Amino acid sequence: MVRIDEYISRAVCLLRDTFADRLLYVGLQGSYSRGEADENSDIDLMVVLDELTAGDLEVYRGLLARLGEAEKSCGFLCGRGELFNWNTCEICQILHETDDILGRLADLVPSYTEEDVRQHVKLSVGNPSALIPSLGLEKLFSNNRYVTIAIPLAIVIAVLIWVLLSKTKLGYELKATGLNKNAAKYCGMREKQNLILTMGIAGALAGIGAGFMFLSGFEEWAVAQSAVPAMGFNGIAAAFLGGLHPIGTIFASFFIQHITFGGAYVDRAIYSSQISDLISAVIIYMCGFVLFFRQVMTRLAERKAEANLRKEANLK
Repeated sequence: MVRIDEYISRAVCLLRDTFADRLLYVGLQGSYSRGEADENSDIDLMVVLDELTAGDLEVYRGLLARLGEAEKSCGFLCGRGELFNWNTCEICQILHETDDILGRLADLVPSYTEEDVRQHVKLSVGNPSALIPSLGLEKLFSNNRYVTIAIPLAIVIAVLIWVLLSKTKLGYELKATGLNKNAAKYCGMREKQNLILTMGIAGALAGIGAGFMFLSGFEEWAVAQSAVPAMGFNGIAAAFLGGLHPIGTIFASFFIQHITFGGAYVDRAIYSSQISDLISAVIIYMCGFVLFFRQVMTRLAERKAEANLRKEANLK
């Protein structure tokens, strides 16, 4: 087991020698901070510099290698500016879960309110009985407690939507109205009712998806007036990438979610955290361009066929 006091002392000395006045803070988190560490525990150091550069990351990796126990070093290095981009609830949480070693973290982070404290408490001691059960599915994904029956339920719903659209009269009318509401009207379909019903089904599916997410315990819903959750835009990307097909959307959703979560783990000193949003936007535009190009080519082919028929008729 690591002698954490000796490790921290050597770490602070190396950090001071390496970064000098640029070193603003060193803190300890995780099991060593809580006094629950064992021989397999990670060492979670939080290091804050005045400003973080790509070169600092390489220097920090070399420093951890010199300290030893590099395979257990799971803390993070950041610049002071990054702390001001954190959610205030997260600031409240990290202040209460980090032991100051060098400097005071409270002097480096933005202030928070009592409401942020209440939000932190809610996230920490939420009612487990209100969450969707996992029924053992978490064991298939390295005991990830966020894996619940919401995933198979979402797949079942996608299959039911495919059955509705492909195997029923109602589904045929909904698709016909979506393709051309005027043609559907002249065929005797109630196009206005179908449009309203389509919007209602779409809204219900969006609500079910949000419920699955927040009732899995991943995070608590909070109303934000300054931002709109990105799940809707990711849904557009998943729908386009899945070929506007319910079954294809299942696989596209997994792909888009991997991109979204991957964007949160990229090296922010080199890449922007919005790289995942950029990839999703490119997917939307490219899929939209493919659909537009296919529609244009179809029209050109139809016009060419009509011209050939007229030419043959004139020859006769």
